[in-house]
Amino acid sequence: MKIFKYILSLLVIFAIVSCEKYLDVKPSKSSSLVVSTVDHLESLLNNYSTFSSEQNYNVIFGSDDFGLVPELYDARSSSYNVTQIQYATWDIESLPSEDNAFWTGEWKKIFVANLVLLNVDGVDGDADAKEKLKLEARFIRAYSYFQLVNTFCLPYTDANKSELGLPVKQSTSFEESAERVSLEETWNFMKADLEAALELDVDLEQTNGKNRTWRASKPAVYAFAARFYLALNDYVNAKQYAEMALTEYSYLRNYNTEMHFSSFQDEVTIYPSDGSGPTNVFITYPYTHDLQTDPTDRMEWGENYYYRLLTNGHWWYMPSQELLNLYDQTYDLRYKYHIVQNYSYSRSVVNPAYEYPGYIFFFKDQIFNGPGVSEMILIKAECQVRQGSWQEGLNTANELRVVRMDATAPASVINLSATNQTEALQKVLEERRRELPFTMRWYDIRRYNNNSDSGDDVLMSKTFYAYSGSAILPSSTVTYTLEKNSRLFARPIPNEDIVSSGGVLQQNTY
Repeated sequence: MKIFKYILSLLVIFAIVSCEKYLDVKPSKSSSLVVSTVDHLESLLNNYSTFSSEQNYNVIFGSDDFGLVPELYDARSSSYNVTQIQYATWDIESLPSEDNAFWTGEWKKIFVANLVLLNVDGVDGDADAKEKLKLEARFIRAYSYFQLVNTFCLPYTDANKSELGLPVKQSTSFEESAERVSLEETWNFMKADLEAALELDVDLEQTNGKNRTWRASKPAVYAFAARFYLALNDYVNAKQYAEMALTEYSYLRNYNTEMHFSSFQDEVTIYPSDGSGPTNVFITYPYTHDLQTDPTDRMEWGENYYYRLLTNGHWWYMPSQELLNLYDQTYDLRYKYHIVQNYSYSRSVVNPAYEYPGYIFFFKDQIFNGPGVSEMILIKAECQVRQGSWQEGLNTANELRVVRMDATAPASVINLSATNQTEALQKVLEERRRELPFTMRWYDIRRYNNNSDSGDDVLMSKTFYAYSGSAILPSSTVTYTLEKNSRLFARPIPNEDIVSSGGVLQQNTY
């Protein structure tokens, strides 16, 4: 594949800078070296910028968390571009020709993992350090395969086992076949890597009291295993590994005492559509908006096991009205801090002014996407409910809510309650959506639609204008629908890699 040809040149890359002391020295992103020692391989994996970003526009725009609002386009046509609409409406005609940074980026991570695995036995260094590098490389490879298979392949079911999976890449050679193996073989390959990585015995918390989130650790692997088995609707294993991760590390940030607004405010002049004249409006952000360039503060957020960030180059996570309606807008502190009112004004929707919020976590473009403590609590809660212990599941979910809801709220508002298992499951799944917007929703819909419970199925429908390959056509609206078992859940692979493989890499069939 083209991506493997391109990154073959990366055999001698990255400076040796110890990320264990990242408060003193920032993680490295540059320089060159010859790979000949364990320290050199350590430097490859210490390079946080290689691994942290996930620019998955299928996930950002493709779920029902992302809002398509014709009125925003009417107020300012540049609020959306054609590429966003293609992702948001599950296009398969034009997207294969688009550059797909996510596809390329995850194969690059797999390449680096394979580079470590192929070189580790031949470099100088301690045997124990080499073994840990092997296990971490297998974790990285499994993690990126998981992200790719849940974007570019159909959901894993008995009916889909023989469908196309991904190419199995275990070397750094571009001569290795780009042929896609079956979905079952792909999942088995990931599972073998995961099972090996579960032997990794590295603490998340380091001797300096900081968390080494940019590298693999025992709780990070446990947390990924919980996510892995949840995707397979294996609630026994998902719950077990979520609990193991939480036993290792369970810190939650209390939004009542550890969250605040930024001192920075945008002042914007708007022109209301009623002609009342120019008005100055201030836009208030959470303090996390300021954590843009230095990774240290983001790594110190404290809730995450593994430092991965969903990255939106368009700088607007536009919440759908359906998502907004899920929040208690009086007491939910996630709504207070992360749903930024008047955000559309900062995106120049000012003349005529049209107010619409944005979801902000880190600056305008990034949300934690790696496994974290809150996700493990919600996985445990969901599994408890699905296994029949629905009251225990609600109690588990309430451990999260007590640090996310305003402490002055009535107990009946802070704590979820239900009268039966079906209602309890709905409450827990809604809480999961509130806590993990954009990042997990696409993956969740895939599994909801392919488990034994039809009550959680999601049929996505969005109404927006028609469009061509190059322009939005605002003359009439169209309702776009993604059916429960649509083949469109396997997003198209970039044509460029299909061509460069000589046709060996197959496109999905629709």
